[in-house]
Amino acid sequence: MPTTVTLMIFSGRRDPTWTLAAGDVTSLAERLAGFESAPERSTLGYRGFRVQSNDPGLPADVVVRGAPELERFLLATGSSIVPPEVRGAVEAAIAAHGTKSSD
Repeated sequence: MPTTVTLMIFSGRRDPTWTLAAGDVTSLAERLAGFESAPERSTLGYRGFRVQSNDPGLPADVVVRGAPELERFLLATGSSIVPPEVRGAVEAAIAAHGTKSSD
């Protein structure tokens, strides 16, 4: 299985999912060093990114949320998949989350 990223945002329709390029996988592995998977949420709207991989340098399944730089990196890797209006909503959610003191 290649390394895939799913933007967890929709309810009732399929979330955008894409495959990372090899260079992005290497960069992600470096960025994930020491990162602990966030708990899953069942709320509406933006819930983070799910990364699934069989690459030995990455966790098999990790939820990324509450790490703005990492979230922005993952969002950028999906720029050809994520529609501009969705991207804007996610960027706003990441920015708003960054101003909160807890998840």
